[in-house]
Amino acid sequence: MFAQRPTSLDRLILGYTAVLGVFIALNYSTVLRPAQLLLAHAAIIVCVLALPARGAAWERPSPGEPLPWTAIRSLLLYLRHMYPLGLVIFFFEEVGLFVNALWTDNPYWFEPLLFAADESLFGGLPTVLLNPLVGMPQDEIMHFFYFSYYLIVLGGGTLAYLSSPIRKDPIAPRFQLAIASVTASFLFAFVWYPYLPSRGPWETPELMAGLTPFQGIVFTPWIETIIAHGAVSGACFPSGHVSGSFGMTFGLLPHHPRAGRLCLFLACGMAVSCVYTRYHHAVDIFAGLACAALGYAFARFTAQNRAARL
Repeated sequence: MFAQRPTSLDRLILGYTAVLGVFIALNYSTVLRPAQLLLAHAAIIVCVLALPARGAAWERPSPGEPLPWTAIRSLLLYLRHMYPLGLVIFFFEEVGLFVNALWTDNPYWFEPLLFAADESLFGGLPTVLLNPLVGMPQDEIMHFFYFSYYLIVLGGGTLAYLSSPIRKDPIAPRFQLAIASVTASFLFAFVWYPYLPSRGPWETPELMAGLTPFQGIVFTPWIETIIAHGAVSGACFPSGHVSGSFGMTFGLLPHHPRAGRLCLFLACGMAVSCVYTRYHHAVDIFAGLACAALGYAFARFTAQNRAARL
């Protein structure tokens, strides 16, 4: 009754994977490790197509089911539904291998335009204008908000999953709206990176040399460690942090209003922190919000189409 494969979200992932695969193939000579990337993209397509239908019979418990199988099935069910959030990590990290594939003679060509846009909008660079506010309490608060990105995306997704009637309807609209919204928001941001490569202000040595170093004892060093090991140079515009956080927030608000409002508070703080921490230009934030709006619109549209078919 509920089985559906592939869903609209699955098809979006398949389409994104295929389109990026074509991009890699067309720019084979300027992409780093292209053969491995093409193999990975092919494997993703095969695995997504091979996934059991959402709502298949195995997802619902049978009478007298042994407790160990219930636990295993519950874990597999969680992974089946939450796999898009794992994939977006790979999709983000791979960008570093081809972000300048089209611009070998002029890498990060879009970056000066972002600096110019910020100066035009704010009368100066926000990273410089905010520098007088730098200090231990503010640094920790802003880095906590930056860290809240993980709480919003992972915590919000898990909450939507656990609070939906997943065992009665494994493609429950309340969960699907949230997971489709956040995933689509991420992908709508990622697709621009090879065409508009740019780095954040923190990667401009001459700018950073004149700014006050951050201080902190918990969140500041945590974020600096995460950035040192996981940041992708050139994947700045639109902000993936903003698109993903607001994508999840928008997906939660209709059916989980209290959690959605908490995520909205954290997401707003996180958006400000992206600029305060110097990881993003201010215009990256606006572009990330636009991607989140598109992601949520995609999720709403597909949810309405599904409801009309039932």
